[in-house]
Amino acid sequence: MNEKLSRVMVLVGVMLTVVTVVALALVASGIPEDDSKQLKKEELAAMDTNNTTNSSNKTKNIKNIISPAEAQEIAEKFIKEPGATPGIPKWDEKDGEMIYIVPVVINGTSVGEITINALTGENMGGAGGVSYGSSP
Repeated sequence: MNEKLSRVMVLVGVMLTVVTVVALALVASGIPEDDSKQLKKEELAAMDTNNTTNSSNKTKNIKNIISPAEAQEIAEKFIKEPGATPGIPKWDEKDGEMIYIVPVVINGTSVGEITINALTGENMGGAGGVSYGSSP
């Protein structure tokens, strides 16, 4: 009887894992891939729970950061390459500063990136094979 119960428990565990993965995939597929304003500060906090720290200053600053959509709009002003558009920003931390890395996309392919300060909205530079401006 214990062996049968063990097998049932393993199957239940596997089923719960599969349901969780499918649910996460469905939620992730709902994230817009355009420059819509649907990404909000609350969603950013939910997406990046792995990047949280115990620092009280960083926790306080999370409330003051610009949204991913705002970072995308700022980055768009600096893209000078014809046909290039800003992709979905990724929140990160570099040298103790909260930043967004905004991919620069041409025909669905990432060809570079622009780094935007998540607190000030300042352009911190770019990388890749496209033209970037230093001012909008």
